[in-house]
Amino acid sequence: MTRPLTDLCALLFDSDESNAGCRLLQNAQRSWVIHAPSTPTHAREHAQQVEQLREDLHDIQASAQSGWFVVLNLSFEAYSAFSASEHLPLVDKPRADAALSTTPWLQAVAFKSSESMTRSEALSWLRAHSEAVSWHLDTAHAHTTLEQFECDVRDISERIADGQTYQVNLTHAYRTQLRAFSPNHPDHALYACFAHGVQDANIAYGGVCLFPETSVLSFSPELFFELDEHTLRTRPMKGTASVGQTSEETAQRAQTLANDPKNRAENLMIVDLMRNDVARLPQTTTVTVPDLFSVHAHGTVLQMTSTVQARLSEQPSLWQVFDALFPCGSITGAPKHETLKIIQSIEPYARGAYCGALGLIEQGASPDTYRARFNVAIRTLETSAVPTKDALGIHHWQIQGSVGAGITYDSVAVDEWDECVLKSQFFARHTSAFELIETMRVEKTSIAQAMLTLHHQRMKHSASTLGFVWSDAAFAQAIESACVPIQSDAGYRLRLSLSTAGVFQTQTTPLEKLPEVLDFAIYPERTHSQNPMLAHKTSMRQLYHRALAQAKSQNLFDCVFLNEKGEVTEGARSCIFVQLDGNWYTPPLSCGVLPSVQRAHTLNDASFHAQERVLTLDDLRCAQNIRLGNALYGLRPARWVAA
Repeated sequence: MTRPLTDLCALLFDSDESNAGCRLLQNAQRSWVIHAPSTPTHAREHAQQVEQLREDLHDIQASAQSGWFVVLNLSFEAYSAFSASEHLPLVDKPRADAALSTTPWLQAVAFKSSESMTRSEALSWLRAHSEAVSWHLDTAHAHTTLEQFECDVRDISERIADGQTYQVNLTHAYRTQLRAFSPNHPDHALYACFAHGVQDANIAYGGVCLFPETSVLSFSPELFFELDEHTLRTRPMKGTASVGQTSEETAQRAQTLANDPKNRAENLMIVDLMRNDVARLPQTTTVTVPDLFSVHAHGTVLQMTSTVQARLSEQPSLWQVFDALFPCGSITGAPKHETLKIIQSIEPYARGAYCGALGLIEQGASPDTYRARFNVAIRTLETSAVPTKDALGIHHWQIQGSVGAGITYDSVAVDEWDECVLKSQFFARHTSAFELIETMRVEKTSIAQAMLTLHHQRMKHSASTLGFVWSDAAFAQAIESACVPIQSDAGYRLRLSLSTAGVFQTQTTPLEKLPEVLDFAIYPERTHSQNPMLAHKTSMRQLYHRALAQAKSQNLFDCVFLNEKGEVTEGARSCIFVQLDGNWYTPPLSCGVLPSVQRAHTLNDASFHAQERVLTLDDLRCAQNIRLGNALYGLRPARWVAA
């Protein structure tokens, strides 16, 4: 399925560190999509698609010169349309994840306008368009093993020894799943995911782009090229190290990386390759390297870059630029042609958007000219244009990413594997197992039976509803094993989690000491009453984690939510009861409330006489008393600390 033109959108981080800006592009006017040949090994069909790609790039350039803003994505496999693939065999590779269709060679969208904004404004836009989105990224799984990786490195080393190549960028794919409830539009879950990842990474040239047939979330720090009327600049990236625990340690590691002979040699190979590629343009008059072996921090990693710059007698066409440069040498190796042949034979899957190019073409300063800036699509995730939807109304996006390492003759496979793991952390650290969760109070080796029954009932019901494997016996065994060592009469917190495969895990920690009165604030982000996941305590809790973190930063016990109707629902870690005219009330589940154990226990308490009722901020203002509680601490007096 494809996206309608009205849903196409792009938010690009299109500036370097010294000029941190973003571009928001909406109001799409038209789009272009060029697929790989339906039979990739058929030479005639391949030639027809290459000619179509050439025509479309000329059309895209003309559209930009006329005043439109064109966002363009070339997949890595589009290299077979350009001169880098000359005389290479035509190959047909599947996607690593069968749920993803083949990425088109080219996807481009022309927009009528472009809005410039700061990164802070861009994050605010993303948050505004992902409000009330509840989402979770499952643990990422690699499509290869260390053993296979070691085998591939040995193969490459032998080819280097035979003189076939000097360096090969070896990549492998990984996959994950984004689960999300998105009340306004499914695509807003992608905005939420991108916003979460972009906050702690130094992204110079990334973006989130909703194309007709795929969605691309790029966290790339690498500039492929930027072009104006008389200058073409590339900034290849090669050389990686981890940041330190302190700024001093990071500075020391940066210095070590900048002086490391192996990394400098790898970087210099790619610089020479890029100089040769740029020189292939007939308009090139001079080529210089104004910056060599610079090191910058990008999130959790340090990267070494160099700058190659060409002066041009006149501006080349967009087709000429890609024909000379694509794919970028930093993600192939050197020499490019022979190395692409090795990549064809070793890597079993298509790279897709990863290692391709993503960027913007717009009108130039002079008539009949254009400006272009493209990234190298590393640290880039790809998913379909349309997610699947389950019976609960939860959208599921299958996401593919990849990582790679530059393999040279003296590369040590384990070290290169570790570098791949390090590079994947920009994304993998935001993933986790999708789990059901219960938190229980343990005293003297046991849990109060009434509360244990409620915990058991809730978790079992959620397991049945969400399709988790369940065993009553395994539940009981997990509880018993966790409780037996706790001999103290001081309360302990037992966290019980259940994986989709039915595996229980437990963790016990001492309970924190709380004041007599629990202070709380109202959290500014809203929940949504129709979110089915609010009825289950799962690891899909980013909003609740943010709210609790804010509460603790303000020395509060909790933050309480309102839903989209302005109705009071619950706290990030507590249920709420309000006394009005002598009667106690709690919000009904229909407001979007977790059926918490403490809530059920209180409603079952005949002496408390609590009832369900829709509550508002006015009710909190007029309340005679307010109580917050959970299964760990019971129900306690609370006080609203208004802003």
